[in-house]
This record gives sequence, structure tokens and C-alpha cells, in this order.
Amino acid sequence: MSAELGCNKPDPRMYHHASTALGLMPTQRLFIDDDPDLVQAARDLGYVGRALVRDSPLPDVPPVPSITTLTELLELF
Repeated sequence: MSAELGCNKPDPRMYHHASTALGLMPTQRLFIDDDPDLVQAARDLGYVGRALVRDSPLPDVPPVPSITTLTELLELF
């Protein structure tokens, strides 16, 4: 998709394109990535976001909500 849009995350166009394609508001979307900076970029745009951290704990700054396994997502619903 980045080749079509001519940009990469964290460019807001990436996030907006996905929301528009699905017909959802950002608050209705859950963005998961192993890069906390990309998760924070999505959260800055109104998305619900979680960083998937399997190996080492996240640094305290910036505070990004995280999960260690995908099964933890079930608690959000």
C-alpha cells in the first residue's frame, strides 16, 4: 500500500487511507505494531493502539500501551 500512496508510516496518509477504505472512524480501529513510535503516531490520530512487545519492556517515554501476546487483545472487547 505504501507504494500506491507514495508514503510510509508514520505519515498520516497511511492511517487515513486505511480508515477511509474500511469506512471506519479512527476511534473504531485498533492499530497494533511492534514499533511503539508507529503506535503513538496512530494514537495521535485518534486510533486505539497497542505496541506488541514480546522480548523486552518498552521504555517509559513515551508511554504507549503495550501487550506481550495477541491474546491480550481479547480483554479490549
